[in-house]
This record gives sequence, structure tokens and C-alpha cells, in this order.
Amino acid sequence: KQPRVAGICDACGSKEFTRRADDTVETVTARLKAYHAQTAPLLPYYRAKGLMEQIDGDRDMNAVTIDLERVLT
Repeated sequence: KQPRVAGICDACGSKEFTRRADDTVETVTARLKAYHAQTAPLLPYYRAKGLMEQIDGDRDMNAVTIDLERVLT
């Protein structure tokens, strides 16, 4: 998520941004490969058992938080 004003953090006003050492195309590619090989195949199993909840994480943070709290309690 980009800040509203380029170069200034929306939350704290800081102008100092750093990038993690593992924030690279190669790392993301490896993580996605692992997800598709190890996690994605489990989704149909847990859906069929009624043990999986799906939450749309692209919505407003408060809406996602409410759904997460509902599922976890």
C-alpha cells in the first residue's frame, strides 16, 4: 500500500523507509511456488470438511479484522 503522500508514512509521518533484505523477486517467486505446491492442495480438503473460512483481505482493514475475530472466537 502506497502512502497518501509519496515518501511520508501515513501512520507516523516518518520519511525513513527501508526494504527488507529478503524483499526480492526471487524470494516472492520461491514463496509462491511453495504455496502452490504445499498449501493450495490442502484447500479443497478443508473446504469439503467445512473446516475452512474464507476472508477477503482486500477490504477495509477494520472489516477484515471483524471477520478474523468472528472466525477465531
